[in-house]
Amino acid sequence: MTQRAGHRYRRGRLAGPARLATMAGVLAIVLAALAIAGPAAAHTADEVTALVQRAIAHIHEVGRERAFADFSRPDGGFVDGELYIFCQDASGVVIAHGGNPKIVGQNMADVRGPDGKLANVEINQLGLTQGSGWLEFRWPNPATKRIELKAAYVMKVDDHTVCGSGYYKGASP
Repeated sequence: MTQRAGHRYRRGRLAGPARLATMAGVLAIVLAALAIAGPAAAHTADEVTALVQRAIAHIHEVGRERAFADFSRPDGGFVDGELYIFCQDASGVVIAHGGNPKIVGQNMADVRGPDGKLANVEINQLGLTQGSGWLEFRWPNPATKRIELKAAYVMKVDDHTVCGSGYYKGASP
């Protein structure tokens, strides 16, 4: 270790307090850049629609069992943060869920959202009677831990199954 102009060097690098100060400065610049950039962009209706259409095509390509397993795996190609595929049968039993795979096999028909709506029943009614469409309901956002308005796009897979996805539109008033 040598000393030059009031700084200590080790093999051409700053050592001790000077090195720590330099590292702290770099960290401050990186954190400031992240703060300016803000959070990741919210998902859009077009992204949701495209994901659901891709999921339906995947079911037809690889079969129900493999597709539903893929939808429920974080690395299955159908989960992107708060954007994921969910599927349920006509009775409300979850058969795939990328946001919470632990609920696969559970009947969610009687689960009410914070606004008292039976969102899963409405999802089934929409998909099974109209073939596809959008609906909105209030639901806990796992990312923000707040109740937010969620828009979901649902498509009929067959006479007994619907799949969908959704995005959060923001905090409830």
